[in-house]
Amino acid sequence: MMADDKREQGLEWFEKVMGFRPPVIPDDPFLDTTIDHLFANVWARPGLSIRDRRLVSLTVLMQFGNEQTLKLHFGAAMKQKQLTDTEIDELIVHVAHYAGWPAAAVSSQIVRALRAERDKGKDKGEVGG
Repeated sequence: MMADDKREQGLEWFEKVMGFRPPVIPDDPFLDTTIDHLFANVWARPGLSIRDRRLVSLTVLMQFGNEQTLKLHFGAAMKQKQLTDTEIDELIVHVAHYAGWPAAAVSSQIVRALRAERDKGKDKGEVGG
């Protein structure tokens, strides 16, 4: 696959997974690798759905407790309707028993804030997410 084709596939998969186009940051090796490898080669692989990969990713991310990355992935799962509120709650409870309460508590707080933000938009009559 040509570099331009790899980039286009990576951009397409990034948007499918995250729900938005990645930022344009010229000459950023980390972002380039994220798009050209992680999204073009890993997320695009057959065998697991985006939803399945999302569950695996969230489980690992919950163990690390990185709030910004968790917010991105929980937010994308909610916006793209890949996981219901009940499924997210069950994931957090399940991971709490294997990864520990502190890891789950961070995720629970993030999800609570994302839901409040989402529901605030619904109260204003906004459509979507």
